[in-house]
Amino acid sequence: MPATATPPARKTARQSVQHRPVASGRLPGWGDLGGEPLARKVGRTERLLGRISMGRFVLLVVAAAVAFLLYVGHVYRTQEILSELQTVRRENLRLHLKYNRVKGAFDAATAPAVIIPEAQALGLEEGIAYGPAIEE
Repeated sequence: MPATATPPARKTARQSVQHRPVASGRLPGWGDLGGEPLARKVGRTERLLGRISMGRFVLLVVAAAVAFLLYVGHVYRTQEILSELQTVRRENLRLHLKYNRVKGAFDAATAPAVIIPEAQALGLEEGIAYGPAIEE
């Protein structure tokens, strides 16, 4: 029988783990549990999250949630103010139109073309002088 070369045995993940002694008084870290820390490929997000403590991360999440809630509240309040503004503008336009209509009716009733014939019918005479000057 011909001698066949057997491939070298592969190491399993469990065999490649090197156990390190854990210093007393400290909890094991990732390097102690999973082999060499540089051996595993660490993504950009994992590196970023690895640098932030849990307290800071929770604080960032709470701050983001508060900022989002403030933004949503601001949007709803702005929509409410816009609705009120449109209502007030419509009311202002209605009042301006009413004022112009009433002023037009008053001007038509007190126009010189109306007043002069009525004054003449009452016996008043048109003149240039308005009366004597008032002196103190």
